[in-house]
Amino acid sequence: MKKIVLLLFLLVFFAKSNLINAQEGIPIYHDYLSDNLYLLHPSMAGASSCAKIRLTGRMQWFDVADNPMLQTFSFHTHLGEEGQNGIGAIIFNDRNGYHSQKGLQLAYAHHINFGNGANVNKLSFGIAGTMVQNQLDETSFDPNRFDPIIAGVVQSEMYYNLDVGLSYHYKGFFFNATLKNALLASRDLYSNFEPVNLRNYVGSMGIYAGKGNVYFEPSVLVQYKEFSGQLITDANLKFYFNLKDNNMVYIGGSYRTDWEPDATLTYFNTLTPIVGATIGRFTMAYTYTYDMSPTPISNSGFHQLTLGYNFNCRKQLVRMGCPEIF
Repeated sequence: MKKIVLLLFLLVFFAKSNLINAQEGIPIYHDYLSDNLYLLHPSMAGASSCAKIRLTGRMQWFDVADNPMLQTFSFHTHLGEEGQNGIGAIIFNDRNGYHSQKGLQLAYAHHINFGNGANVNKLSFGIAGTMVQNQLDETSFDPNRFDPIIAGVVQSEMYYNLDVGLSYHYKGFFFNATLKNALLASRDLYSNFEPVNLRNYVGSMGIYAGKGNVYFEPSVLVQYKEFSGQLITDANLKFYFNLKDNNMVYIGGSYRTDWEPDATLTYFNTLTPIVGATIGRFTMAYTYTYDMSPTPISNSGFHQLTLGYNFNCRKQLVRMGCPEIF
């Protein structure tokens, strides 16, 4: 009975804190700030001069049993020397207590270059198809306590969806917009009353500027969830320090909050510092998210590590652009 009560509590909490994002495809955390905008925007597939592999692991609340965990593996690359087309793939595994999802996303992007050889001037369009398997593990529930909605097995449900978006880069300016989960998706794993509208509108914008070996990058990210009317915003700032031999380190931070239709409810109020480095073809980043809400579940925070490798780099055709392009 305790486990059933815990399950109901987790369902309510995940919906309240929007961690139910774990049931909407790839959750949106702060790993996009570690040179991984492709996780959010399919139009970024192959936008860089190098093919990129990124492996991310995220763990929340070390001191809580069955704590949420996420792993993602992403790869994207340009096709041909001109880089007019790009492809990418993401594999992800997300677990929240008794709930988990595994998925595969495949993306294609087309890039139109307007640059004159000195600066980036690129418009990109992307589309991605996602296949997700949701699971609810009921095998550890007490079989002697009858409940018609508890089957005592691992329940599984598969659904499919589509993301579409565009990106624009001009010199150090960048803009990305993506409609995630464009299709209505029926998922009857938890009840017959789950919403079929999972649409999430995601936009990000920023500028990369500086002089010498020091650059800075202010940016914002906005999410709007059509079904609930929830508006979530990130305000970000990063500083880049260029070293010898094209090596680089960066530090920064992000503040996330939301703007609920009911002003008395606040689900997001987090602060996330980030630090990272690119040495040769290898890259690494660490983010820590601190929950500043008045009733956090744990004080241990959210830890995330990203490892990456760049390869198959083509000659850079321009001299000025954002780090995710180079």
